[in-house]
Formats: sequence, C-alpha cells, structure tokens
Amino acid sequence: MIKPWSIFGWILLGAFAATIGTGYFLYASNMDRAKLVEATEQAKKQSADLAVASKKLADEANTKLDRASSEIKDAQELIKQYNEERDLLARAELLVRTRASTTWKEWLNVPLGFSIRLPTVNKNAGNELYFDFGWLQIQPYDAGREAAWRAQTTSTSEVVYFVDGRLLIGTRGSEWLLHDLSGASSTVLIRAKPGNAQSEKNFLESLSTLTFRR
Repeated sequence: MIKPWSIFGWILLGAFAATIGTGYFLYASNMDRAKLVEATEQAKKQSADLAVASKKLADEANTKLDRASSEIKDAQELIKQYNEERDLLARAELLVRTRASTTWKEWLNVPLGFSIRLPTVNKNAGNELYFDFGWLQIQPYDAGREAAWRAQTTSTSEVVYFVDGRLLIGTRGSEWLLHDLSGASSTVLIRAKPGNAQSEKNFLESLSTLTFRR
C-alpha cells in the first residue's frame, strides 16, 4: 500500500516538472520573439540602407546623364559654330597688305596678342590693352558691348575679311564694327569711323597689317 506522503511527493515532483517545462517553453518563446524582433529590425535597417543606396545611385546616374546631355549640347553648339565659321571663310575677302603701310607705325598689344600698323599721325589715347585713336577703337571682345554699339549704327551691311589666319566679321555703315574669329572664339572688338574715302582705304590697309599671336 502506497503511503500518502509518497503520493504527495510524486504530485509535487510532477508539478515541479510541469513548472520547469512551462518555464523553459516561455523562455524559448521569449528568445524566439527577441530573435524575431531583432530580425525584423535588421530587415528594416537593410531596407532603409537599400533605399538610401538606390537613391544615391539614381542621383549619380541622373547627374551623369545631365552632364552628358550638357556636354552633347555644348559639342553640338561648337560643331554648329565651326560649320558657320567654315561657311564664312568660304566667302571671306582676303586682305592683302600693300607697300602703303610699310612706313606706318606698328602698335603692339601684348595682353590681347596682336599688332597693327597705322599712319604715323595717329596717337593712342587709351592704354596697352585698350587702343583709342579717336576714329578707331580696339579693345577686348565683348558681345554685349558689340550689340550695344551695333544698335547705334545705321545703314549697316555685313562684311567678312580674312587676314593672318583669322576671320574679321561684322558690319559697316555709319561706322564699322568688327571682331576676329578663329576656332569659334574671339579676341578683339574693332570700332571705326573713317571720315572719308581715303580714311576708309587707310582703315582697310591697317586691317591688312593685323598679325595675331599663334
């Protein structure tokens, strides 16, 4: 016959085992839950990192695409300018220097890299960069200034000359406005107001003496 205390002992042992089993189960469940939470957080972080990386790649791609588009546009514009320069060269009038300017004074502009001969009566009221002979001005090329001067002229007609490997293009009328052109770039802006036919002839002779730094 089993004693009462022995039965009670087995009951306590069973309860203890059940408690241990339940505790382990809860512990395992909590561990699994913690791992799941950690995995979820890692997945969120990886997703956020991936989104940032994807945006960075997209931004870099867009930047490169914009830069490439700009470079293509610039190249197309440069090709257009070269084609226009070629067409101008085909119809340019060649300026040939004559003996008339042999004794004329040579004016040298080091900053802009050119020289020109003028009749000895001319005096420069400007400086080494900006030539001002009264009837003739030569200065660094500025498209805005050229446009402003051209707006003041009347009865203009286009002219295209070629001298020392460069084009001289512009207009003539109440005054002459010219600028050089080579390789789609310009260096000097020329404004002249010849007083009579002889002055105009001397002006063209002066243009024929232009030399540009290579």
